[in-house]
Amino acid sequence: MYLCRVPRSKEPSAAARQLVRELAARGVTVGYRAIEDWAARGLAPAPVRRSLGRGRGTASEYPAGAADQYAAVASVMRPGLPWQVSVLKLLARGHLPVNHDLVRQALGEMLAPDPAEPGADALDHAERLAARTAGTPAGRSFLRAFKRNLHRSAALLEPGAEVGSVAAGALATLVLAAAGEPAWSTEALAEMMAALGFPVAEMTDEDRQELARFAGIFVTEVSSVPLLAAAAGQVPLARKTVTEPLRDPGRGLPPLNEDVSDVLTVYVALMLIRIEDLGGDKAMAELAGRARSPAELPPGRDLQP
Repeated sequence: MYLCRVPRSKEPSAAARQLVRELAARGVTVGYRAIEDWAARGLAPAPVRRSLGRGRGTASEYPAGAADQYAAVASVMRPGLPWQVSVLKLLARGHLPVNHDLVRQALGEMLAPDPAEPGADALDHAERLAARTAGTPAGRSFLRAFKRNLHRSAALLEPGAEVGSVAAGALATLVLAAAGEPAWSTEALAEMMAALGFPVAEMTDEDRQELARFAGIFVTEVSSVPLLAAAAGQVPLARKTVTEPLRDPGRGLPPLNEDVSDVLTVYVALMLIRIEDLGGDKAMAELAGRARSPAELPPGRDLQP
């Protein structure tokens, strides 16, 4: 799915001219063609027709609050930026697109762009995606951060383990976690959390195993992309609601630019919505209780990238 260009009217309507003037008064420069495009794409509201009374015909006008939405859309649009990022940036600023399906589509395509074929081995697919990601500039940045964090957790690794391979395995585990595919072991989950900067090496073996079991339950029942995509579009989300969770995403991770930060903002915000849907703190306490039982973690195999 993509946000295609749409046919435009020859002359801007009086309503469009009024909206452009209102935006200009706010310091937002937007052309008539952009106004029409954004409405047709479902990013902002289209004008509605109203009757002027018997024999007086009709007129078009934008609904109340339209200028706020168009100003927000203008702030997230720029040439070359994928439409999925623009939609998630819009949500991170507390504005839903008029077409809520755009949020679900953007989230799915940004965070799980290449699902495995039905019946395919989830782990093999995750390792291929991780290898592909590792060849990108962003992937290389994260792998460097993962290696730094894993060096800090050297006590967690098996003797002779190559840190680069463990870092690549952690990236593959993240792919599995995003898909909600539990093809992992508790050791693989612990290595992933160490790569992200969590001090799991300082924990006892028992505590580490319990934390890994909790993470396994959490990603399959709370934070996988399919589940979060289902939660998308429920309510407008403001950045302030997720400021705290994003302040320290992990020791040593590369600096986040605005686009990545906005995508993570939406991801965390949707996780909070999902948690509330499940029952909030009570539900999390229940998950923690289940994590105390080793039987709760589905069997998996170690990642060997």
